[in-house]
Amino acid sequence: MKKISELNFDLKQLRSFLAIIKEESFTRASRKLKLGQSTISHQVGSLEDLLGVKLIERTSKEFSITKEGLIFKEFCEKLFDDIEKLKDDFSSAEPSVVTRISASTIPSTYILPAIVAGIKKKRPNYYYDIATDNSREVIEMVKDGAAEIGIAGKMIKHPSLEYSHVFSDEIVLIGSDKSPAQLNISEIIKYPFITREAGSGTRTAYEKMLLNFDIKPSHLNVVFNCSSSESVKESVIAGLGVAFISKLAIENELKLKKMKIVKVKGFKLIRNFYAVRQKKKRLSSAAGFIIDELFNRDLKKT
Repeated sequence: MKKISELNFDLKQLRSFLAIIKEESFTRASRKLKLGQSTISHQVGSLEDLLGVKLIERTSKEFSITKEGLIFKEFCEKLFDDIEKLKDDFSSAEPSVVTRISASTIPSTYILPAIVAGIKKKRPNYYYDIATDNSREVIEMVKDGAAEIGIAGKMIKHPSLEYSHVFSDEIVLIGSDKSPAQLNISEIIKYPFITREAGSGTRTAYEKMLLNFDIKPSHLNVVFNCSSSESVKESVIAGLGVAFISKLAIENELKLKKMKIVKVKGFKLIRNFYAVRQKKKRLSSAAGFIIDELFNRDLKKT
């Protein structure tokens, strides 16, 4: 074993080592970390060379951790616990901060509340002011500096802005209990249709998709225009017609059987959501936490 003064650990190496131990597999650990298997194998090999001991015994059929590996595992876990404690200590010394976030309906209603609740347990001095707007307005608020970050269902390119994909959702067609269980895409124009307001990311997404089937917005039998997902749902429940909506937005209604998903043959629409920020503006730690938690949520879903 080398002298303590010669040990120079890379935290990425330690994370890879712990992931391998937890998953009991280099392959599963590489998928979990979204790294190449050769990369994490090299990281562990470098650790073993640095320490001068064997940490993991691996063959094509067996996987086991050595006695030295168990000792090093405890060291790594304690180190990461200490790092988290250090973060908490630094956080408690920070003044209270308020971060302005602008988000479209889906993230502000169905994603951000749980994320903010989790952050508040770790960082009670962080405060968030969340404004709900359609995707176009979200992007404008960030561009104008009225919000530090935005969560939007589409991208509008601008030289001052940068986007990061944070999660995905499916847009489905819903109807009342009297609606058909399935229909062809061409049959949509026969049914009363409930639409979202101009500027809605959901509306932009499904209108673009329908054009692939030669169905223009003017072909739809629009009977009601709504400014939120909640009003769309209530309109469908009331029997006004069918509508496209985020699957995330209807989980409770489906459980209560207040509505149903109408399957559309050949129609599959996945909508991506993006975090938008100003390129040259450094994010506050509170805003950074939101972005990190959104990424972590998406990793857990996959």
